[in-house]
Amino acid sequence: MMMNIRRSTTASGLVSGSVLTAALIAATRLLSVSPSTVRPGGAGAAQPATGTGSAEDAGEHSGLSVVHEGIWEPQIRNEQNVNVADPQIGQIGSYYDELYDSSRELLGISIGRYEIRYKKVHGAVLTYYSEDLFLRDGVIHAEGWADFNDVKNGVWVGYPAVGLDGVYRGLDGRREWRVLEPDQPVEARIALHG
Repeated sequence: MMMNIRRSTTASGLVSGSVLTAALIAATRLLSVSPSTVRPGGAGAAQPATGTGSAEDAGEHSGLSVVHEGIWEPQIRNEQNVNVADPQIGQIGSYYDELYDSSRELLGISIGRYEIRYKKVHGAVLTYYSEDLFLRDGVIHAEGWADFNDVKNGVWVGYPAVGLDGVYRGLDGRREWRVLEPDQPVEARIALHG
């Protein structure tokens, strides 16, 4: 039985032309929306999202911090051949999501891809995610590993993220999310620091 699990992504982003066109149109429309929460760095800066092993503590950063918490992320499109009940190596999926801030205003879109890469003897199903987030104030790329079992069980998963454009350029941090209910929007957060 196939079930859409709401989110997953992988290394190379092979996305159809129609999705890329939609992303370009959506990104263009987002330019007129207000910017994100930008805070000065240092000891009083916002901490990166917790619970997934962030590489660095925000106190070690100097400069700018951009933090988005309480993101509501409905999936608009999901193409996959992943058997959620019994995922197999080589199964892939791609998705197109909208991102809304905590006030439910459109923050941007996420286009991503995922692939089941390894199944460990003790049960971990290692999945590689790669995604681009076109936000109203810049572009972020995020990619890394997550256990597909954690995704199914509503555990926070995340991977490194780097700012490519706008207020995010030169910043790095993490992009994290969790499934609250299958086939429903996920909860997400992003924390980048300079």
